[in-house]
Amino acid sequence: MLLRRILTAAIGIPILLVLIYLGGWPLIGATAIFEAAMVYESEKMFQAKGVPFFARMSVFWVWALLACQALRLPLMWGLLAGLVVVVVGAVVLGREASSFEGALTTAWTSLYIGLLFIFLIAIRQMPFGGRRVLIFFMIIWATDSAAYFVGRRFGRHKLMVHISPAKTWEGTLGGVAAGVVIGALASRFIHLAWWEGAALALVVASAGVVGDLLESQFKRYTGVKDSGGVLPGHGGVLDRFDSTLFALPFAYYLLKGLGIG
Repeated sequence: MLLRRILTAAIGIPILLVLIYLGGWPLIGATAIFEAAMVYESEKMFQAKGVPFFARMSVFWVWALLACQALRLPLMWGLLAGLVVVVVGAVVLGREASSFEGALTTAWTSLYIGLLFIFLIAIRQMPFGGRRVLIFFMIIWATDSAAYFVGRRFGRHKLMVHISPAKTWEGTLGGVAAGVVIGALASRFIHLAWWEGAALALVVASAGVVGDLLESQFKRYTGVKDSGGVLPGHGGVLDRFDSTLFALPFAYYLLKGLGIG
């Protein structure tokens, strides 16, 4: 298991680093692929629960939001386009009563994936955006890796056993601490004071933990172990980006909305 995780990371991380460096349409195109993969993984998870979900409508919605961010258009256009497609396609034209339930699951999934992931592009579009995206992922990776190893070695007290039985307070705090260290050390690379980098990392790492728990709750709800199997040792794309998704808007607004840096 550990070897497969390391091998997958050894292949995936260099590819992601190249995409971060290139930015622009290569990163946007890769993001579109990641989003579509997450949507279809969500479809399989909902199917396991017997809950209706409209994957093609969801892909349209997340791509509409991504296109708005890529072209620097108001996000309202993407929100309205997706809403119209889901309401008309699922609710108005739906032939079964369950189509309304499907509209709700489709809307929630589309907004969760679509709205959160566009902050990756938004950060890359900022000044020194490539560096800031890189440091963001370094914080997330450090938090996840340290939480895994510290939890295995020192974990005694369960964090939220009803959601994720394997997670411990020791692992979680160790992971967040590692993220804060990375943020402080890398702060000058993105033109922040050391304490600003540490504060950014503290929020990003903590938000990542919440995102991880949220996806764990989703898997428990649908009764599946992993969202998919495309990434050996890591599960699915949604498994790999669960921490990233929820942390992205916090990173963006700390860097820009709240004026840090």
